[in-house]
Amino acid sequence: MKSIGFLGGMLAGAAIGSAITMLIDPISDKQKKKMHRASGNMFKTMGSVIDAMMMTKY
Repeated sequence: MKSIGFLGGMLAGAAIGSAITMLIDPISDKQKKKMHRASGNMFKTMGSVIDAMMMTKY
């Protein structure tokens, strides 16, 4: 029981800390565009891998 409370507190603290950090130091537009581009490329690559797996299955 104590470990569940401890883990819950750690998770809540991490969430609150990251929210406060985002309010204090917001991401610049350049960083936001870079993250958006990187995540788009990641999902495109994952889609290509899934398509290749599906094509080899049939």
